[in-house]
Amino acid sequence: MNETKTPATPQNEEPWEPNPALRLERGFERIWKTRMMGLPMLHPRVRVQAVGFRRWKYFWLGVIVTPWCMNLILSKGQPSKWKSVAEGRRLNYPFPAGLYDFICVRDRILGEYQMCSLMSPLDEVVADHEMAVEIAKYSLDELMKPAGEPELGTPIPAFEKETDPEAIEKAVSAAIERPISRRAFLSPRKKEEEES
Repeated sequence: MNETKTPATPQNEEPWEPNPALRLERGFERIWKTRMMGLPMLHPRVRVQAVGFRRWKYFWLGVIVTPWCMNLILSKGQPSKWKSVAEGRRLNYPFPAGLYDFICVRDRILGEYQMCSLMSPLDEVVADHEMAVEIAKYSLDELMKPAGEPELGTPIPAFEKETDPEAIEKAVSAAIERPISRRAFLSPRKKEEEES
């Protein structure tokens, strides 16, 4: 089990829900032993584990590793900030690495949470449980890196010459002044095909 202790809440901050890691592990283990039992997509060397659950903005964020999938999970942190929406609806969240879509899930065992699929199924890529956990940790680290952060040793691109503003202005003027028929405007592809 991989439950993280809930930090003390500052006096002026809204109280947080308990860290969901242990609850999610128990819930997904139950699903594994009931709904998923015997399905061919199950990885024989991977088990259920909640990885790296931490506070992010107003939510709990972590990865759930199971024998059939690996998902980023957002769970309620500060209750007033949680958007409870219809199951299956997508919500966008801006992470340092970019914008990610999460699907809203309401499950009788797991309750309400939001998930973003990282990998499903696991058998083609993941060798064993230890590798799955390492991938989960790496995914969380990458999520928090700013988009476009260059890797060490990446060559710096050469500066390109700026386009002459006068040339742009002349091209725009020429395009505006050029006569065009209504038919050509509405079906430019047809005209291009005739010309070629």
